[in-house]
Amino acid sequence: MKAIARLPIFWQTLLLLVAAVMVVQAVSIGLFLNSPPPRPDFNRLSDIAETLAGRRIDRRPMRMQLQAGPLGEPRDIMRQREEKQERQQRAVAVRERALSVTTVADEPMPDADMVSDDAFTDRLASMLDVGDQDVRLFFEADQRSNMPWARERDVLIRRGEPIFFDTVLAGVRTADGWRVVRTPPRPFLPLWQRRMLQLFALSTLVLAPFAWVFARALARPIRRIAEGADRMGANPQAPPIAEEGPAEIRTTAHALNRMQERLGTYLTERTNMIGAIAHDLRTPLARIAFRIEGAPDDMRQKVQGDIEQMRAMIAATISFVRDTSRIGTMAPVSLDALIADIAATEAEQQRPVTAGPVAPITVQGDSMALRRMLQNLIDNGVNYGGAVEITLARVGHMAELRVSDRGPGLPPDSIERMFKPFERGDPSRNRTTGGIGLGLSIARAIAQEHGGSLALKNRDGGGLAAVACLPIGD
Repeated sequence: MKAIARLPIFWQTLLLLVAAVMVVQAVSIGLFLNSPPPRPDFNRLSDIAETLAGRRIDRRPMRMQLQAGPLGEPRDIMRQREEKQERQQRAVAVRERALSVTTVADEPMPDADMVSDDAFTDRLASMLDVGDQDVRLFFEADQRSNMPWARERDVLIRRGEPIFFDTVLAGVRTADGWRVVRTPPRPFLPLWQRRMLQLFALSTLVLAPFAWVFARALARPIRRIAEGADRMGANPQAPPIAEEGPAEIRTTAHALNRMQERLGTYLTERTNMIGAIAHDLRTPLARIAFRIEGAPDDMRQKVQGDIEQMRAMIAATISFVRDTSRIGTMAPVSLDALIADIAATEAEQQRPVTAGPVAPITVQGDSMALRRMLQNLIDNGVNYGGAVEITLARVGHMAELRVSDRGPGLPPDSIERMFKPFERGDPSRNRTTGGIGLGLSIARAIAQEHGGSLALKNRDGGGLAAVACLPIGD
């Protein structure tokens, strides 16, 4: 089985088709060998006579009644044997168009495509022991729809008795009116068609487990590739995708793993470059601060303020690069315990932070990174909303962490822009109204590296809610 699972998809699909054809053929042959052949539905002249008379009649031709049985067999013994065979045939016969009988006042009239035959009418009258004027017999003589080998407008004769495969209309005059029999319309699905449908259904049932096993074996590595690619998009340092399954799947997984390595190298080089640039900017800023000591006081104070703001931005940039490029060892983290610990610390510092309904939820993640994410959301809410409330709930397979405030909120068209680096809700550069615009960027990067997401939503009644969704560990 493992050897088949490693074959290319082309060969796996070809093997499935060959196996499917073999299974269907085996089921078909088995049914054909064990099922009776389709029986053309017909009515004999004696069937019509019995239905009109409401009793059994002697079905043997007249010439047979005058002869003895084979090898001198007495006529009564021969009659018993034939009646036994007839009963056996009736027991196994399936009549889809059995004759129906009614009593009407008027003489039955034939349809436009029906014909009559005087010899058949006379024979029916003799079976019923009535005169020819009291019997009517009409039938559709074209038998091509049921018997392709019969000639047009022929009626088959078997053992001296006519057999009607199409619609028959017959009547006999009685004291209460005309007793009429008529062949009912053809069923929508004849017996042989129903048998074919049963064959298809049985073949499908037999083949379904094999198709299910094949589809599951083929879909499993594809699903793992999709999950691995999703993890790769959220965290370039995610574990590589297992290179297993069909040859095409292994090739795709290998290509994705190589792409992940190149992306990781590129991101590392980029973050190292940004960190190096930010670090190197400290030296010229220190020289500018030294050289401005001799400037007038009003100018020196303005320049010193700009220098301090640039130093803060550089420090924040270095922190951003450090916090978003390195995730520690993934381990089970109790989010409810983390929220309780941070809320207690905030209460000690007399900050307006409260914990609302918190469900006990554990996720796989880096405890320090998740703490940094939550702290950034709290700081952002306190700086711009005054007070925050933290809640935690389970939504499907995700943990939904909310940090809500009752501040002024944000215009809908600027919510997504708040996650850009150095973007602030306050357009001024006054550091007393908040940081420099990296807190939300860091928080979203951490959430994404844990396979989750972070979004801002305006609350009903005013305020803003930062909603972080993280996958719950098994």
